Amino acid sequence: MDLQIDNRFMLVYNTEVSLIMKPILQVDLSSIKDTPGLSLTVSNRLDLPNVSWEGERLLEFINPWRIELTVTNVNRGFQVSGKLNGSYRLNCDRCLEKVQSELTTDLEGLFLPEQTVNEIGGEDEEEATTITGDELDLSVTILEAITLQLPLKILCSPNCRGLCSVCGTNLNDNSCNCQPESLDPRLATLLQWKQDEGGGNSGQS
Repeated sequence: MDLQIDNRFMLVYNTEVSLIMKPILQVDLSSIKDTPGLSLTVSNRLDLPNVSWEGERLLEFINPWRIELTVTNVNRGFQVSGKLNGSYRLNCDRCLEKVQSELTTDLEGLFLPEQTVNEIGGEDEEEATTITGDELDLSVTILEAITLQLPLKILCSPNCRGLCSVCGTNLNDNSCNCQPESLDPRLATLLQWKQDEGGGNSGQS
């Protein structure tokens, strides 16, 4: 089942996201919750849900992903620090073909029990995630860490020719006989200026 979101890079800590996704990783804190300074380590392979946006599969994970992290009792809460590594597929922004890439990202976060948040408030509350009970759900933290590291532009190759703007043909695979769309008159002057500049430079000795 895909995780549905309403914005490409909008995975945030909120109830709505948590309710519509199956937990990816939950950490039992019972062994360290009563001893400040005590840590536990987690080494696991994860099956991540594909992410869909407006009904279209946007981000496809090639499972499993590898996670290595440490959770430390920092007296009033729990500090998470680790790394996440795996492969994914996204559509090329020009030709829409699938592009497979690998990603390694840090996983960091401060998690405070609800009672502690109510007691301290302030800036620490804004920078931390509230937890209840002895189980730490890192599902949204993991997906957010990945999406924030995705490149803003995905290309199958630097020379990708994209799709024909008229018929939609993938110009990397085939050619077409479509005529280029007429140029916006507002851009004609700029284009002419660029052509003149290019001609002037090439004519100099």
